[in-house]
Amino acid sequence: MITEDQLEQLCIDWFREGGYDYAYGPDLAHDGPRPEREDYRQVVLFGRLLAALHRLNPHLPAATLEEAALMVKKPQSPVLLQNNKFFHKLLLEGVPVSYRDGKESRHDHAQLIDFHNFHNNQFLIVNQFTVQGSKMNRRPDLVVFINGLPLVLIELKNPADEQADIWDAFNQLQTYKDEI
Repeated sequence: MITEDQLEQLCIDWFREGGYDYAYGPDLAHDGPRPEREDYRQVVLFGRLLAALHRLNPHLPAATLEEAALMVKKPQSPVLLQNNKFFHKLLLEGVPVSYRDGKESRHDHAQLIDFHNFHNNQFLIVNQFTVQGSKMNRRPDLVVFINGLPLVLIELKNPADEQADIWDAFNQLQTYKDEI
């Protein structure tokens, strides 16, 4: 029987075989060897998001893309369901932006993901990604990022532990939902 750590590594290998890049969560932390976060509260990999915005929206001014990235990073509501609906709309339609082109005011959408050519996106699987929760630090087993955005959280359980079941994983996900 495999351990939870072995299962985690197997999942990482599957993602890598599917074309995902891989990073170890502590390496990306503000105090890690390749920091991509300002602190443990930051869950968006801002540099990757900004690079994706530039790659996917070369027609938009850099300052406009920076504003779009900041809008994505900041929750719009204290209500989780409203935030999720808002974020879903941004993913599908892009971030509404306005900018000046000479004397004209222009309105557009900065795309976060290229749904037509997936090769234009950057896929990343991260294990042991620590997030500062409302009560304590939390560390999901795996987080899937697309263009620096954390879109999927995977919680694994030890297959050898007869006491661990899908409900334990579900309850842990509920804790993450409530606290991070």
